Amino acid sequence: MEVELDVEEPQENWRLVVADWDEPFSPADWERHAGWWRHCPEPRICLRVFRMLSIIEAWSLFVSLVVALYATYLQPKPGWPVAVSGDYMIVFQLTSFAVALLLVFRTNTAHSRWWEARQAFGRWLNCVRNAQRMLLSWADPSEAPVVHEFARWNAALATSACAYLRRKDCYWQHMEGLLQPAELAWLMRCDNAPVKVLMIMSGLLKRTGLLVWERAEIERQLSDFDIALGALERISRQAVPKAYTRHTSRFIICYITFLPFALWSYLEWLLLPTMVVLTFLLLGIENIGIQIENPVRVLPLHSFCLGMKTAALSMVRHQPDVQRAIDTGLVAASARHQHRLLQKLSGEPASPLAEQPAQQQQQQQQLQPNGHHAAGGQPAAVAPATAGVQPMPGMSR
Repeated sequence: MEVELDVEEPQENWRLVVADWDEPFSPADWERHAGWWRHCPEPRICLRVFRMLSIIEAWSLFVSLVVALYATYLQPKPGWPVAVSGDYMIVFQLTSFAVALLLVFRTNTAHSRWWEARQAFGRWLNCVRNAQRMLLSWADPSEAPVVHEFARWNAALATSACAYLRRKDCYWQHMEGLLQPAELAWLMRCDNAPVKVLMIMSGLLKRTGLLVWERAEIERQLSDFDIALGALERISRQAVPKAYTRHTSRFIICYITFLPFALWSYLEWLLLPTMVVLTFLLLGIENIGIQIENPVRVLPLHSFCLGMKTAALSMVRHQPDVQRAIDTGLVAASARHQHRLLQKLSGEPASPLAEQPAQQQQQQQQLQPNGHHAAGGQPAAVAPATAGVQPMPGMSR
């Protein structure tokens, strides 16, 4: 019921709302989501949904008014049939379970489609990150131009897929500054832009010197992205069978239309506001199923595009920092290993510094250099001394 669609042009249709409802949650959002205020109606959302259901609301109010006038002025007169009676409530008690089952099945089916689509978008992010990480780790430094070109198209992959699924040009704005104008114009003309991007990325992998199994692993990530794209195509192009949707909607309309004939004896003139509220609640549940039946229209695709683009580009941007962290850690680990090796060879007791975390050991070595350091603070001939040392048979013991 309270569902807003993804960002769109506001002039397209009044049903399309210029705001994202299903945005990813932050810790603060979860706290707010679990708060007491969730029980309070939101006027802006309620008004929007009421406008969407206004025709059925007006029909329910009209029928209730006719029933009230008939029961008040015509039915008491002789000769008029008893059309309004509390005895009719038995009919609605016997059929209320059918309304409940139809609504539950409708919303559960729609939610399963929504959840499958959300999982597919999550696989997109995993594939983008895994493919870029593998290529950065395995590619030779001399192949940096190919790696950077792969990252550029990898960042454009999700955007091209979202534009293809929604058939909207507003998603191409995420590629500004990423692709050349000629490349962007070519992609916009393609009938299936994400497949063309995947073909380019496979062609770039072919130009690298990766081993066969390394290239196969990256290609598997690209194939997984394509499989998830196929699932989203199926969901967005094939709706729940129309017969099921139509019968559920018509059953609810009939239920709402004849319910006032049984409720008047219990509520009298309170029937009018009661039917307006009941119509809003029942049709609101059915409307939730209609809204999330096509999750591509509801999920925040703009946020997904931005997140995947940032993930691919940031990995390339921070690769030098990652490499420096690896080299620094290896140098420190090598120094500690050489220090322990020299202690074993000289028969000296193990230094307590070797048992402390690396960060504390490094700080204490800076404050109190041990005897293996020269006056300038650098290790005195540790590497040359251990470079030629051969492992002894009893060293492991």
